[in-house]
Amino acid sequence: MINYDDIWIPLQNGLSSYTGIHVIQAEGTGKQPSYPFFSIKKTTNGASVGQITESITDNIKTIEQDTEMIFSITCNAATIEDADNYANKARAYFLGKGHIDLSDENITVVDVLNATNRDVFLTIDYERRCGFDLRLRVRGRESFEIDVIEKVTINP
Repeated sequence: MINYDDIWIPLQNGLSSYTGIHVIQAEGTGKQPSYPFFSIKKTTNGASVGQITESITDNIKTIEQDTEMIFSITCNAATIEDADNYANKARAYFLGKGHIDLSDENITVVDVLNATNRDVFLTIDYERRCGFDLRLRVRGRESFEIDVIEKVTINP
């Protein structure tokens, strides 16, 4: 099983530590932090990659499969300069140090896509946004008890 927090917490902590600004889940109901900040939205919950592997030890069966997820990472800021600069700093993190930080948590950075403008028109002004998508891969593992046939008797 892939636990959401096993991915979210290293992602949030690493990005926040590297950039020095707050990181929140996008489209939440809480109060928005002051600018600048990052919002992260998981746009693909899990796409299976490759074949399932199975193993049995005693009466425990374990299945494993790689799963790919896509996260949309957006810097929300008062100025386009801040949004652009922080988005590029975040991309640099995932292209470099983030590879190491996340691999320590068994998360693989597959791809860091191009940063694009994601401005949003508010009532009379724009919220400046710049962001990119991040493809991550993790290995899901599930173990469960199975019945083992210990003896088979065939009557002639």
